[in-house]
Amino acid sequence: MTKTLFSAVSLVAIIMATPAQAQDQAQGQPQDTAETPTGGERNPIIVIAQRREQDVQDVPVAISVFSDEDRDKLGIRTIQDMSNFTPGLSFSASLDRLSIRGVGRLTNIIGTDPGVATYNDGFYTASAAEASKTPMFVERVEVLRGPQGTLYGRNSIGGSLNVVSKRPSETFEGEVRGTVESLGFWIGEGYISGPIVEGVTARISGQYGPRTFDQPYDNVSGLEGEGGLNRYLIEGQLQFEFSPDVELWLKYSHAGWNDNVRTGGLATPYTTADVLPDGLVPNAAFGLTTAAPGVTDPRQFDANTRATQKLTDNHNLVANFTAELDGVTIKYVGGYSQYRYEALSDYDFTSVDSVTTGAGTVAPFSPAFAAFNYTYNPTYVQEYIEDKQYYSNELTLSNSDEGALNWVFGFYQYHEDFSQPITQFVDGDGTDSLSAAIVAPTCNNELGVPVATCAANPRGAFYEGISDLTIDGLAAFGQTDFEVADGFRITLGARYSHDTKRGGESFRLVNWDPTNPLPGCFGLGCGPFTPSFDVTTSVLRTVFPNITGSGAQTRQLKDSWGGFSWRVGAEYSPNPDMLLFGSYSRGLKSGGFNLGVYSANAVVDKEQVDAFELGLKSNPLDNLTFNVTAFHYAYDDLQVPITVETAGIGLRNLFNVPGSKSTGLEVETRWEATDWLEINANYAYLDAKITETNQLFDDPNLPGNIPIDIDGNRLPASSKHKFSVSGLVDVPISSGNLFLAGSYVYRSDAYYGVFDNPNYRTPGWDQVDLRVTYVTDDQNIRLIGYVRNVFDTLGYDGADPLSGSRSSAFGRGLSYTPPRSFGAEIQFRF
Repeated sequence: MTKTLFSAVSLVAIIMATPAQAQDQAQGQPQDTAETPTGGERNPIIVIAQRREQDVQDVPVAISVFSDEDRDKLGIRTIQDMSNFTPGLSFSASLDRLSIRGVGRLTNIIGTDPGVATYNDGFYTASAAEASKTPMFVERVEVLRGPQGTLYGRNSIGGSLNVVSKRPSETFEGEVRGTVESLGFWIGEGYISGPIVEGVTARISGQYGPRTFDQPYDNVSGLEGEGGLNRYLIEGQLQFEFSPDVELWLKYSHAGWNDNVRTGGLATPYTTADVLPDGLVPNAAFGLTTAAPGVTDPRQFDANTRATQKLTDNHNLVANFTAELDGVTIKYVGGYSQYRYEALSDYDFTSVDSVTTGAGTVAPFSPAFAAFNYTYNPTYVQEYIEDKQYYSNELTLSNSDEGALNWVFGFYQYHEDFSQPITQFVDGDGTDSLSAAIVAPTCNNELGVPVATCAANPRGAFYEGISDLTIDGLAAFGQTDFEVADGFRITLGARYSHDTKRGGESFRLVNWDPTNPLPGCFGLGCGPFTPSFDVTTSVLRTVFPNITGSGAQTRQLKDSWGGFSWRVGAEYSPNPDMLLFGSYSRGLKSGGFNLGVYSANAVVDKEQVDAFELGLKSNPLDNLTFNVTAFHYAYDDLQVPITVETAGIGLRNLFNVPGSKSTGLEVETRWEATDWLEINANYAYLDAKITETNQLFDDPNLPGNIPIDIDGNRLPASSKHKFSVSGLVDVPISSGNLFLAGSYVYRSDAYYGVFDNPNYRTPGWDQVDLRVTYVTDDQNIRLIGYVRNVFDTLGYDGADPLSGSRSSAFGRGLSYTPPRSFGAEIQFRF
């Protein structure tokens, strides 16, 4: 508590201690309105939330906007930073999942979709990575809160992120930037832009880094640490102005990663008493006498497999074509993207590579039975791969000039091919009992009788799920707003969407249990004489009694979902400085499949949100913005992944939860108090929880099989309270301007599952950042110094309850925000 109080006081001290100095030095000093608080006049912020350019204060939608200038001055670098300053927005960097007001996605498994859509210059993408590009690439990021299904359609049931790139310039210009940070990385980036020939301009941008020279997480095993990024990005643009009314813009980008990302680790003690407490292979921590390092130091871990993440074969193309014709704007947006992502991660949370024991056999009873002692290498590794290609085309028609009647109509097409193999395997060399046995399993048929042939298992996989998915989506939409009286407008919009998904899966389980009683072993385990068994058929027959054969099981799924989303709204502007608005909107997210585990509950219906919203946008003073929004959602058929015990093995299933609700209040303020001081403050209250269930569920993170009711439990990733405040002070000096910035953010606790279990919970946390920027009078040079997470508080990014073939049964892993870091950046423009 002392640290939190001091954090807030420190920020106020920075803001309030500077006026006299700033006033003294400001006399006779010119002010550059592009770089300083305006003091007495609000700068309009232009957005395209309604498919046309408008001042954000004139748009009847809750929006947060992050311009390149604001991001540079306040140090808003990542989506995690944006979520800290956006009411209702939550982002888990470790899971790459967004949610807004409790609506998002709860699994990344193939066959399911995001609940918050990200648009890269109008082109839909399922990943939020585009929004984390640096301000050198991105002009602004618009965060639209609430269902945006009418105009943005695909998977925008919770809201959408519009990422708007910087475009080619009419005159030659360029910039280079360099950053170095104490967490152990550096970044170099730059661009050049300008005309090629008359009517054609271009922009070429590149980023080399982050490149790691140190690792923020320490591996106590003695192997190299983790947490570093090694990336690059190149981007090229061409803009063709065929006439004042016709233009074409093209963007190509390519990125590559070779990372060793780590955002946390095991946060609970090892389970050491049982050889096989749960799962398919023996416990890596059996008999272990050392403690899990992450319990006492969250920045330490123990592993003998180094995490790697590689992005290859990445290519992205976006095209925007616009033509004005007799008062009508015709716009085409199309894009194509492909990538391959491969991640290897430690699956046992230890660096143990050999366990020798006779537990579960006759070996402990007499030295005469020493032959029943067995050795296993519990180096368990997970390989996760995404191989994806997708493209979309959209054509819209709208009125060119804003007036009493505005309208937009359009058509949309989407296609995706996605492959997601996931393998959990034993990384042994064949000299121990486990790795020797698991590569040559025995297969039993549906009657439990061994079959003559059984597919080999050369990788030593105990779980292998191979999934493929094809999606085809079509939509037609329209929206109009019209003035019915002076200052009073009505908005009506609707969209019909139809998605068809075709999925295929191959599923295999292999078990090696040296403690399992088998004939000829005195009623106990056979230890080193134990064969591995392909248990796929025997496990699945408990829920699919008609399954036959042995080895990997495959099946195909196909389904379609369609429906209308809509928006009905009203707005009233009694004067240019006030907008009152209300809306009723419906958002949809496509149904989906749970692929890769051959689950009993493999198909879920579409999600639906009915959202009611009231809002005020106002400028009560010329230099003060005050916006407030209240909302209530009726959220039907939430798609929830829950692990179900099947023949003693936990298998993920996917369910629709009939009813949930989300109710909240959001306040955003911006006060440009003087020519030298700007203050921003935001607060959000969110009550998001499950309100209706149709069955009981067993919590896989608790021992036993005890069905419980999840009615009344909170929706995942939904903090009840979020608060942020930032201050920016402009101190003119003889050769330029000095900007002092500070920010404080707080968010209360959250759960990362639908069960009311402490292992799903992350505590509340806060953070203070400080930043100083020097800008020369000609704006060509900027020198930046900063401290992120000044008091080195522990912030939380997510929780992962554990079960199965891991070393902490009924424990949890935690993901954290970055620790305190110091950095410096230089920007040079020409």
